[in-house]
Amino acid sequence: MNATLEAPPIIKAGAARTFTENARAGVRRVFRLLIFVWKYGVGMLLCQSLVGAVVVVGWTYRLMQRMAWRRWWERSDLRRNGGHFLPFVESDETTAGQARWPNWLMQPTVVVGTPSRGVRRWVASLWANVRTGVQGIFNTWVLTLPGCLLMAFSWYDGWNNSFNKGYEQAIVGPLTGVTGLLLFLLAMFYVPLAQARQAVTGEWTSFYDFRLIGRLIVRRWPACLGLAILYSLASVPVQVLRVLPEFFPQFGEQSPAYVATLPAATITDDLNSYFFWSAAYLFPAFVVLRIIAARIYATGLLGAVEAGVISPDALRVRERMVLERLNLLQARPGPPRHRLIQLAAKGARRLLAASALLAMLLIWFSFGAQIYIAQFLHYLGGTAWLNQPLVQLPWIRIIPAALN
Repeated sequence: MNATLEAPPIIKAGAARTFTENARAGVRRVFRLLIFVWKYGVGMLLCQSLVGAVVVVGWTYRLMQRMAWRRWWERSDLRRNGGHFLPFVESDETTAGQARWPNWLMQPTVVVGTPSRGVRRWVASLWANVRTGVQGIFNTWVLTLPGCLLMAFSWYDGWNNSFNKGYEQAIVGPLTGVTGLLLFLLAMFYVPLAQARQAVTGEWTSFYDFRLIGRLIVRRWPACLGLAILYSLASVPVQVLRVLPEFFPQFGEQSPAYVATLPAATITDDLNSYFFWSAAYLFPAFVVLRIIAARIYATGLLGAVEAGVISPDALRVRERMVLERLNLLQARPGPPRHRLIQLAAKGARRLLAASALLAMLLIWFSFGAQIYIAQFLHYLGGTAWLNQPLVQLPWIRIIPAALN
């Protein structure tokens, strides 16, 4: 019986290249994972202080701009013709900085233009984050802080009235609280998309384009309603994280009397560790909500431009430039319809929009009510009234003054 000898398999050059490419792709995935862990960890660390939270706001706004531009690119012919987002943004000096996710500290290398050298390059992203963050939180405070201040005063006045038995002034606290809560709720109808517009345009004054943003809210009411629901749901864990330290002695094995005997340094270290790991939820929740808002804004603005509702002249420079490069600046009205059908459709849209605005009011009320409930369970002072972590600064680390 003759043994059949088979020739050894021939490894083609193409297979070798495929193996090399796969290996390189694997290395790139590991590198991207490490970069993600780095950005995530730094974000958690920055959420431990007010100054760091401002940096997080600026970094998030820069990320929102990139996500909105990518959304427009996804709707363009460049995408449908097999193009890629990276070459598109790298092909122009104005957009080249968005080729990658924003950095915390160092300016990324760009293809077009000359990057900063030396120390300037090492702090370029940090300075951009700080500048953008200050502009972002300032505008947000302009609309949200009045309501927060009135809510804080109502709580203070209500407790004073309860202890001092000032029955003639009993209405002051509730009336002030209702007014403050209503102002805050009305601001929250507008703020999420206004933050997105400021981020996308890169101009702080665009936050106050009330007419344009109002039109987008009405046109994109289903998405805005969904965003309000997400805010309210995402706020529940944040409020729980804020009040939970009050109940640590009841959850642990030690009695409250024993905990009171612990050194202040030990309790402070435990609280610092707790608030750091709490940011593992707070930081991504803050970022994800704004990414969703940016995509809602980008889709709504593009649809309004195509429908002829918003003129290209109403756009800011960067918006107009990006949409023009993507050939998305032309109005594309739908097929003509009978006058009666147009009137019926317009009436139906207005009715649905009004119903949605009422539903949004109730949802934002549930968001505001959580603030009062959390303060009742564990009073955190005026800071917890003036800063709502998912709306203003992603910061919940409050160490009692007695421990400092």
